[in-house]
Amino acid sequence: MGLLKKYVKMFREDMKEVMARRCGLDELNNFIMLVAFLYVVAALATGIMWFAAIGAVLIALGYFRVFSKNLEKRKRENAVYMKYLGGFVNVMAFCKKSVKMWWKSFKDPAYVYFVCVSCHQIIRIPRGKNKISIRCPKCGKTFVKRT
Repeated sequence: MGLLKKYVKMFREDMKEVMARRCGLDELNNFIMLVAFLYVVAALATGIMWFAAIGAVLIALGYFRVFSKNLEKRKRENAVYMKYLGGFVNVMAFCKKSVKMWWKSFKDPAYVYFVCVSCHQIIRIPRGKNKISIRCPKCGKTFVKRT
């Protein structure tokens, strides 16, 4: 088992060195991979091979962007994407976090969890305090919620 751990550690170090000068994942890459996944699933569901080809091209584009050494160009591409779709990405991230905190509140009977609307900080409040004013510890924004 010690030998396996040694090889895993060596592999991690090698990958860290390889990815140190690469672009890596960003919001645009996540979007490209999601769309590629949807095309591949559509190809499997319908049997239309054009969907599979488009999915394969998008996957190749995603990997090209991940391993690209041209950091400035990839940052500009991501900035353009965030300029036009960044608001949608942020809203979806907030919704995802809100649902996650709702589920956590459902499972934890002693506390209610909220997400700050401005900085997305997770705030835990004891249950049963009725309607209270909550101040975010990170950004200082105040909002009223019912516990």
